[in-house]
Amino acid sequence: MANITIAFSKDIETVKSLVAQGYCPVECSFGGVSVVDSLELDHHGSKSHLESVAIRAYRDFFGVRAEDPRFVINHVDADSIFAVAALAGLLPHPEAAKNMPVFLQKTWGQDLMPLAETIAIMDTDPIGRDIIAMPRGSILAAWNSLFGANANDELAAYCAVEGFRRLLTQPSAQVFVAAAENAENQRREAALADLRERGEKVGNVMTILGSRVFGFAEWYGRNVEAGAPTEAAGWDNPIVVSLVEATNALTFGAPNKAVAEELLGVGGFMNVFKALNEAYGLADGAGFGGRETIGGSPRGQKMTEADLAKAVSVINQLMKK
Repeated sequence: MANITIAFSKDIETVKSLVAQGYCPVECSFGGVSVVDSLELDHHGSKSHLESVAIRAYRDFFGVRAEDPRFVINHVDADSIFAVAALAGLLPHPEAAKNMPVFLQKTWGQDLMPLAETIAIMDTDPIGRDIIAMPRGSILAAWNSLFGANANDELAAYCAVEGFRRLLTQPSAQVFVAAAENAENQRREAALADLRERGEKVGNVMTILGSRVFGFAEWYGRNVEAGAPTEAAGWDNPIVVSLVEATNALTFGAPNKAVAEELLGVGGFMNVFKALNEAYGLADGAGFGGRETIGGSPRGQKMTEADLAKAVSVINQLMKK
């Protein structure tokens, strides 16, 4: 880790300048514009036809930047950080371990392609997935818990790279893996209990009255036989509104943008937030808000069952249009 350099910038011109100096850009996408070098390590915008950077970096380019480990990123997530670590040759790999002492070969000779593939799936199509049941999913769950929520900056990036190394090579780190697996299993069980005990379908909307955990992935209920993930028919509950027990806040969700816009029109939940802000006399930006697929009630304002009913009524009216 001593020689690796990770620059962090959300300014496209700064990233371009660093790339011109020889830095390797990893997942540097800006509004659909990808800044890449010859490795083309992005899969957004014009590069969306390419595989995840985690997969390609580990499978095709492992260690290619080991002699010059300078990287530039514009965010910290498992896909980009795993790719950086692979390019720098800092992760276990069957080829890299061949010249190591025998006592190190088992640990450093691990094939991490199953983990790279799990990272790719959770990066692009995470809804409805049981991360613990996926190949090396417990490692990713532990990394997410320890490093995935860190600040987006250079220090977080360095810590995140070291996090993958330690979770994959240090026996003492297994306590974190076990704890993450246990926490995720408990969250999943609680989410299903919320749906079973506190869920009620009101018109076309699944409501969760007093949710104890963030369980949208479980509440949507993927229905593989009924439709594709980008279709409302592919989900048992494609629109969910939860009244959170601990905060009395409303949280709105749909599994993806395509489903939200199929049911709520172009803009998805943005149409719901606009209608609710008008109904409550709140200004946009200070009231209900979020993105096309997820959002919530005004920050710090306690919602009631009546507010939940009003929100559901607005959604059902929009879905009839």
